[in-house]
Amino acid sequence: MASTKDAVKARKVSDDIWIFSRPFTRFGVLPLGGRSVAVRLHNGNVLVVASTPPTEETQKAINSLGTVAYVVSLNEDHHWFLGPFKEAYPAAKLLGPGPLAEKRKDLKFDSLFSKDAPDTVHGFEDDLTVIPFFGTVLNDIAFYHKASKTLIVGDLVYNLPNNESMPGALNFLFKSFSPGGALHKKLIAGSVRDRDSIVASAKQVDALDIQRIIPLHGGKAKKTRKFAAVKRLLSPKDARLKENKVKQAKREAEAKEKAVKRL
Repeated sequence: MASTKDAVKARKVSDDIWIFSRPFTRFGVLPLGGRSVAVRLHNGNVLVVASTPPTEETQKAINSLGTVAYVVSLNEDHHWFLGPFKEAYPAAKLLGPGPLAEKRKDLKFDSLFSKDAPDTVHGFEDDLTVIPFFGTVLNDIAFYHKASKTLIVGDLVYNLPNNESMPGALNFLFKSFSPGGALHKKLIAGSVRDRDSIVASAKQVDALDIQRIIPLHGGKAKKTRKFAAVKRLLSPKDARLKENKVKQAKREAEAKEKAVKRL
């Protein structure tokens, strides 16, 4: 029997999407939870965003969808279960952001989003749109599933409290880490490396008709007040981008002042 921390809860979200959630605590305190997502493509192939172990129950649900053709990491941090998934599905193509090739030299990637040519065709474009957020520290990627109008994100959003895989009486204590919360804003603002790049990516998201957001940490967001809060974080008007612009201007001013003093 799997231990509590390894237990994965499989759930059908739509006809073509399953999610696989398990407990995961960051720094031993913050109950983020972890999640994998399986998406069935129109040709019967399956793309798996791998972020939890490929347990027996997980594989059973995924296999019921079709043939796993792609195993993907949405950023540099969500790579821990790429190896086990590749072992379970050796014929699947392994995809992720460019820097993962250096971080995971033990794995052979078939495609690296940030290093591929812009016109690279992977074979799932009829079903999924890739929105790169390479302006983040972790080189995030988001997927938009056209048929279900679902956006799948990694560390772009933490939708706490997480009652999907980590229900608890004390979850209310972590509301500050939910979209709109003070600590959530600081956490996300700290992930901005290139503001202009993120704004361009956010504009792509802003133009989409999104009915559901599935983050890899926390509960999935549907059309509620919370959904609006989550979607705002992926908007070019996002407060974290404004905060980052101010910080960037301050750093530039300090650099100029130091340069003047050296003269």
